[in-house]
Amino acid sequence: MNFREQLLAELSKRNTDYIASVIDQDKKLFKEIFELILTNEEYVSGRAAWVVETVWLKYPEMIDPYINDIIDFLPKSKYDNQKRHFLKVLSTRSLTELDEVRLGILIDRCFTWLEDPVYPTAVKMFSMQIIYNYVEIEPSLALELIAIIENQFDDSTPGFKNRGEKLLKKLYRFVN
Repeated sequence: MNFREQLLAELSKRNTDYIASVIDQDKKLFKEIFELILTNEEYVSGRAAWVVETVWLKYPEMIDPYINDIIDFLPKSKYDNQKRHFLKVLSTRSLTELDEVRLGILIDRCFTWLEDPVYPTAVKMFSMQIIYNYVEIEPSLALELIAIIENQFDDSTPGFKNRGEKLLKKLYRFVN
């Protein structure tokens, strides 16, 4: 299958699910679709990220060899949908398996995306979750995350408020 052509044929869940079903557990095909993300090509890259997320939801182990590539790519990603799909994957993972440099890059980017009003709610929510996951390792960042969430709370979307409220309840235990 020519993944690039198929991705451009239609932006839909149906097409995404179809491509993901073709890939299934085939590591070679998974690598092929993953490499399309790294092209940073409009439409193709973000749609490929959606396919990767779809495969990951069914076969979480398929993403394991690409975690470092994802973190290395995130600062270069041009499109919010790439960030959203990759941050969703990273928000569910243990951060203890990451090397210090990549962990620093990831946390720094997440703070940037969380604080900048131009980023969509989903990018902010997954960034918030990743930073919270790191606070469990490094509690000294709890106050900073609390301040950022509280600062944006009044002007934020319902999705941001929902995630923010849940995380604030957990964060307050680090500072009391």
